[in-house]
Amino acid sequence: MKYIPWGGDNRMPYNIINLIESDETLSTCQMFNAEVCYGSGLVYDTELATAQVQAQVDDFMLDNDLASYFLGVCQDFKHFGFCVSVIILNEDASRIRLAKGQRVR
Repeated sequence: MKYIPWGGDNRMPYNIINLIESDETLSTCQMFNAEVCYGSGLVYDTELATAQVQAQVDDFMLDNDLASYFLGVCQDFKHFGFCVSVIILNEDASRIRLAKGQRVR
């Protein structure tokens, strides 16, 4: 299988993070940039949904810290110019089992 390595030693994302974290000004600016992308945060609306669906969504949101996850996605976009999210479905693929994605870090 062929792939394109991330830099000469295939560790470019780690090197970028180390450079960002070693410079207080750059780190603060990158966090500001991510927060600007984040905007007002993650908002969901179940107003038109049934009471059962509303309860399921509320349970899902309590079990999964999507606000923190979404901020992490925004950080990855700002650091690397892309982000990969992994959504795991249940066995019959009718529901999301976990809302946790693997971050590059």
